[in-house]
Amino acid sequence: MKFSALLLFGTAFAGPDSGTILLYNDSPWIMTAVVQASNGTFLGQATIQPNEQQNFTTNLSPTEFETPGNPEVSLTPYVVIWQCPSKRVYSMCTRVSPGAMVRANDCSGDRFCEPKQKPTHSEQQAPPSGS
Repeated sequence: MKFSALLLFGTAFAGPDSGTILLYNDSPWIMTAVVQASNGTFLGQATIQPNEQQNFTTNLSPTEFETPGNPEVSLTPYVVIWQCPSKRVYSMCTRVSPGAMVRANDCSGDRFCEPKQKPTHSEQQAPPSGS
């Protein structure tokens, strides 16, 4: 019963012309989720902390989105690319429908980020000199 009420509440604000997806970072790293249209057009991005989620919404109402030679362009299905802090691709989901939840670990890819490198001895600051 609670789920039904929550679903009704969530859809009340997402009209028929909105394309909302739920981005959930189920990895142990801070991730950047890059959302693209089906033709590769950049739609936006969000930086998401581990075990946090964020809604991504785009307006799907008719626009003057023009692509020469291809009059029937669709923004959906979306492509979501999860990037590590180093900008390395963690995973990628294609064919994401509006209303879907996209988890970083459910997408295809290596699903690995390199840990931060500890500074080497030469990169550490030298102690202040007593002059």
